[in-house]
Amino acid sequence: MSVLRMTALGAALAATFVTAPASAYEAGDFIARAGWARIMPNVDSGQVGAIAGSKVDVDNTNSLGLTFTYMFTDNIGLGVLASWPFNIEVTGDGSISSLDKIGEAKALPPTITAQYHFDTGSAVHPYIGAGFNYTWFFSEDAKGSTVTDFDLDNSFGLAGEAGVDFDVSDDWLVSAQVWYIKLDTTGKTNVGKVDVDVDPWAFMLGVGKKF
Repeated sequence: MSVLRMTALGAALAATFVTAPASAYEAGDFIARAGWARIMPNVDSGQVGAIAGSKVDVDNTNSLGLTFTYMFTDNIGLGVLASWPFNIEVTGDGSISSLDKIGEAKALPPTITAQYHFDTGSAVHPYIGAGFNYTWFFSEDAKGSTVTDFDLDNSFGLAGEAGVDFDVSDDWLVSAQVWYIKLDTTGKTNVGKVDVDVDPWAFMLGVGKKF
């Protein structure tokens, strides 16, 4: 799904639920959300070992996303992004584009943010946040006959987010969220190392409940 289509969907949801009962968040509220999550890497790759003109790319991927918010005040909350593991596919680019898939890995990207929630006096609850991400890669598996060893370093970096919740009742809501994550890793293969700035956008559309 394109960013434009996701934006249009979010606007449609806002129009649909803007007349729902307004229920502002308060200190002590806990909000849990679950839904479809998509990672869209914005890759800047270095050269693979000594292979001139070689690069790698990282494909888009989807999984089940989970987010949680605890409100310390009526406006300030702590947000946590979790997920079912994403399946990451690394492919050849540049002079090694003929290699197609180089390797696969599982990734878990737990992210913690400090959030500011705006009180709009309506059923629409927008917020922004900033914090840190730690991405753990595991179950790495080389693909093809050329690359026989494949490993990805874990990453620690900054993260920013924006989101909006739409009340559908006093306790239930639908939500749309977006993050930008600074994610740098080093891929290690039998044909050389490669430094990769993955720097993905992450999107989630889901449903949630306030406790």
